[in-house]
Amino acid sequence: MKPQPIIVIKDPEIAKLFSDQTRRKILRYTAHREMSAADLVKELGKNYSSIVYHLKQLEAAELIVKTRTEVVQNKLQPFYRAKAWSFHVSYYLNETLNEDEDYRAWQDSLTQRLFDGLKAYGIKVPEADEEAVKELLRTMYLRELIEFEGRVELRDPDVDLGFYIGRSLAKLVSQIRLLRDVEHRTAAEKLSLILGEQV
Repeated sequence: MKPQPIIVIKDPEIAKLFSDQTRRKILRYTAHREMSAADLVKELGKNYSSIVYHLKQLEAAELIVKTRTEVVQNKLQPFYRAKAWSFHVSYYLNETLNEDEDYRAWQDSLTQRLFDGLKAYGIKVPEADEEAVKELLRTMYLRELIEFEGRVELRDPDVDLGFYIGRSLAKLVSQIRLLRDVEHRTAAEKLSLILGEQV
């Protein structure tokens, strides 16, 4: 089974599954190759029952599929594969899920990781501007997600571009469209003023 390039998640209950790091890792690993629960235990360093629990949740949500079953050490071992190379939680769900504590924590963690990642590019944020920078990063990220999702939704599934070309083109077209997005442009300009010559 070859995974689809991208699946946009629009169901709030399925989107909540992405708030768990173990499930996100399982999806990442199984996007690249078939894996059994035993394989995932070795890769993730989690106990077997925990991995099986997460696999059942992902399978019930139709994010992964059983691709085959094999006898390993006299036990039937199902192998799983993610249904897509990449999953994107629809931006429409942000307001709906913002009431969910786990989802909100995941979004806050994402914003913090974006902020912390600036250091990897040698960007130092003045302490007084940290919260403003986080909010601007979040705004830009959400606006980019909206555009990217829009491009993915418009893509003709009958044209086989492959994962990387399809994703790259969706991002490129999104970037062009973002030039007309006032909210994104305003956030980018404010961020540029705060960060100055560092960017």
